[in-house]
This record gives sequence, structure tokens and C-alpha cells, in this order.
Amino acid sequence: MKKSNAIIVGGTGQFGITLSKELIKKKFKVIITTRSLAKAKKKIKNKKIYIKKLNILNKIQIKKLLLRYNPKLIFYMAGQSSPGKSFYSKKETYFSNFIGCRNFLETLKNYNLSSKFVNFSSCEIYGNYKKKINIDSIKKPISPYGFAKLKSHNETKKYRERFKLKFYNAIIFNTESIYRPGIYLIPKMCIAAIKAKKNGLKTKFGNLNISREWNWCEEQCKYLLKFIKKKPQDFILSNGKSYSANQMLKFAFEYFKLDYQKFISSDKKFIRKADSNIKKSNFLSSLRRNKIKRIDKIYGKIIIYKIIQHYLNEKKY
Repeated sequence: MKKSNAIIVGGTGQFGITLSKELIKKKFKVIITTRSLAKAKKKIKNKKIYIKKLNILNKIQIKKLLLRYNPKLIFYMAGQSSPGKSFYSKKETYFSNFIGCRNFLETLKNYNLSSKFVNFSSCEIYGNYKKKINIDSIKKPISPYGFAKLKSHNETKKYRERFKLKFYNAIIFNTESIYRPGIYLIPKMCIAAIKAKKNGLKTKFGNLNISREWNWCEEQCKYLLKFIKKKPQDFILSNGKSYSANQMLKFAFEYFKLDYQKFISSDKKFIRKADSNIKKSNFLSSLRRNKIKRIDKIYGKIIIYKIIQHYLNEKKY
């Protein structure tokens, strides 16, 4: 029996790698696109994954890719993904997150392809929203990244409603894994704890009073695939389990029985521009609407411990 094709656009990050494994288990042929074949091949060692070079701003390349593979599923996760960095790379953030996404939407419509298209939206589109976030909560992004994500979110929704296409917006809340780069907050905490234990080193952080729902990437991918079996829609992808950055940092240092306050200091240069203090989701609303039950096993302290154990085993610190 011929395998169905799944294309992950910009899939060399944590979601692309993790989702690829799930799709291969489900007998999909997985094609990951990238700007740089050399960098992608260093990250992706699985020989069952096909890696193709693609410029998401080139409609001719997109057309050739889609007509060649006629994918059943397309996941758009390309784009500059740091809200903080987006203030200094506005053009790259806008073009990679919005224009590239729009190019796929246009190509799918123009060539009448029946693919399910999943745009990776973000909780950053809601900006500094104080209450629990629903799908229909007021969207006021406070970073160029959030603005670009909102543009792609709205465009995906517009194409779905206007042309009756099978297009989804997955609104992703903070997600972690062993593949997350060390510049992000949770991996940085884990590395700081290891360095404190091994060498007594201190690490500088920015605002640790923020609170987030930190999810585990494997669980996020598992429920993502459940949602896209349902009718085309926008949905929230999160576990609803909120922890402050201080709590997560404490977990990291407790792994080594250390007091984190002795090994960290504050530095204004690590404080993100226009950052919201709290991000909470009304994750149950999307689950109930789709009759999906979500049970997460990896969150809070367990996320921290899994990443630390990985770094110690791989000597990545």
C-alpha cells in the first residue's frame, strides 16, 4: 500500500523533529523542507525523513514541491520564532511567518489540492491578555513576531472560510523538548543548574516573574494529530498547567540539591521587550468542542528533570 505524504515546512526545530517521528509511526512518508540542507542534515539523523531545500518566498518552488508530492498533510512551522529577536529582525520575522504561509495558501487554492494545511499559530497573537485565553479572546500582539503570527492566523482562517478549504490554525503555547536550543529560558535554566553543580558558576537571567504553561513537545504533537482529524478549525494546543519561571528554576537547581538564589543574578539585557507576565489558556474549550480528552504526564518538574538528564547523558552543556 502506497504511503501518504506529509510535508513539514521549516521542520528542523523541535516540533518538526518530534512530529516527524509520530508521522512515521503512522506510516506517512515525511518530507521536511529547509533553507539550509547542510544545517538540516546535522540536526536530522533519521534516514526515513526526506529533506528538501525550499525557499518559502518562491512560489514556483512551492508549486513544484506540492505537485510532486501531493501531500495529505502540510504543517507550516517555518519562520523566525523568537518574540524577543523579532524586534531586531522585523523583516525576516514578517516574511518568514506571514508571506511564506500565504504563498502556501495561495498555491493550494490555485491548484485545487486537497491537502490538510496546519498553520502553527501562537499564543503571542493575544499579547498581554490578562485572563484565560480562548480562541475568540481579543488579539493584540505586542511584538513583531506576534503581529506576523496574527497575520498568518487570519489569512489561514480567511482561506478556510471563503474557499471551504481544509485549513487549521494550531495556537501553540510554550513547548519544550530535548531539541530546544539553549538560548531559550527552560534549557538555559537546566544548563545553569548543571554549570552551578559542576563548576560553581553563576548565570544571569532576565524577568523570572513570568508565568507560562510549559508543555512537552511529544504530548503536544500527539494531541495536534487528534485535532486535525476533526473538522477544519482554530484550536488551542496547551496542557493548562501553569508554572512561574521562578518555580521552574527552583526545580532545576533542586535536581542537584542546590539553592538557585546563590547561583543566579539579574541582568536587564535579558529582559524581553514588551513581554507579558502571564499566559494562561482556556485549553478545555477546544478539547470539549472536539470531544478530545487530554491527559498530560510530562509537565513542571518532570520537564526540567528530563532535559537535565538528557544534557548530562549527551554532555551538552
